[in-house]
Amino acid sequence: MPSRQKENTDNSKIFGMGEEKAFDYFFRQYYAALCFFAKSILHDEDEAKDVVQDCFLKLWDSQTMIERSASVRSFLYTAVRNKCVDVLRRKKTKQKAELQLIQNNENDSEYFDEVTFAEMIRQLDGYLDELPSKMRHIMKLYYIDGKKYHEIASKINSTPEAVRRQKARALHIIREKFRALLSFF
Repeated sequence: MPSRQKENTDNSKIFGMGEEKAFDYFFRQYYAALCFFAKSILHDEDEAKDVVQDCFLKLWDSQTMIERSASVRSFLYTAVRNKCVDVLRRKKTKQKAELQLIQNNENDSEYFDEVTFAEMIRQLDGYLDELPSKMRHIMKLYYIDGKKYHEIASKINSTPEAVRRQKARALHIIREKFRALLSFF
């Protein structure tokens, strides 16, 4: 089944749960990736979060939810991108050059690269959540908090070598999932 058709079918099932549960589902699925996407345009984390929240409020509008049920992901990425352009338009200072670039290259591959990368981050976050809790904890301490093996080992009452092995296993699991994902393309 083509990806767009599968998304439409999946969205229909999600909306069948009711608007609040559907909204909660989409918020959990896309919030982090959309924030990353908006931040890549605005270069400001707080502004990016504000933009994404505004777009989710727009989605919450019941008429929008009904109209957009078939393509929520596309709607959210487009809404976030357009809102970011609006924010940059209002700034008109040193970010004027970035706005020019975005407007001139609207259909440029750079836009699609950013969307693709944001989706990969979202997918990676999902893969991390699927790891056993100890592996997930080690990966977050190592990659997100920047802790060293011996710091993690002392925090979880283990040895640095055991931490290294757990990290290696987690990376192997994630790589395999990405290979499986890439085999579809």
